[in-house]
Amino acid sequence: MPHPARSARLVFDLLAVPRWRSLFNDELRHTERRRVFNVDGLRRLAAASVDRSPDDIVGMVKLAEGGRNRAFLITMRGGFQMVARVPYPATVPKYFAIASEVATMALLRSSGLPVPEVYGYSPASDNAAETEYIFMVFVYGTALSDIWLNLGERDIVSLTRQLAELEAKMMSIAFPAGGSLYYTKDIEKMTVRPGVTLEDAQFCVGPDTRLSLWYGQRSQLDVDRGPLRKKE
Repeated sequence: MPHPARSARLVFDLLAVPRWRSLFNDELRHTERRRVFNVDGLRRLAAASVDRSPDDIVGMVKLAEGGRNRAFLITMRGGFQMVARVPYPATVPKYFAIASEVATMALLRSSGLPVPEVYGYSPASDNAAETEYIFMVFVYGTALSDIWLNLGERDIVSLTRQLAELEAKMMSIAFPAGGSLYYTKDIEKMTVRPGVTLEDAQFCVGPDTRLSLWYGQRSQLDVDRGPLRKKE
């Protein structure tokens, strides 16, 4: 059993916000990223999402601070690793943003695009972790930005062609309305206009998650955010 002091320090490190300075509203910017959740609960949910026991988890460290989420790397016995992403308090619209990202990745993955697999997620905080989360595969590899300047012309042409082919495949996917993509079951749980289902009825188009429609007090406005079947 881990030493209590060591466990407390681990939890503190996982929940702590990095000390950087913002040129404007520094304290507010840190408050917006200070997310407290049940670390042990998140570990249990992560293990369950891949049919493992919480006892199989041998490590959990902070991986990165993103624009909308804090990412953690979870390591299990045998070397298996996965990523847990937890949104910041300032991330809006939290439920719709999480639900839409997961559904979008699933649709793209089913269309043949190389998108990370999602093991589990919750767009609501009423769970053992007391926070919204996404569990997904940890992708091994080298960031293109780290090697771009050292690539030859032939490699650049090849990569550009591959990216164009992926974008063409993605843009060829047709949608019945404007808005953001969701699993139909996630939209049915919310008191919003019914989503417009795709040919695959497990997916639907629902409210637009663009930040400009939700930031600040805009999230409290009773306005139509979609789905839209025509230009308005």
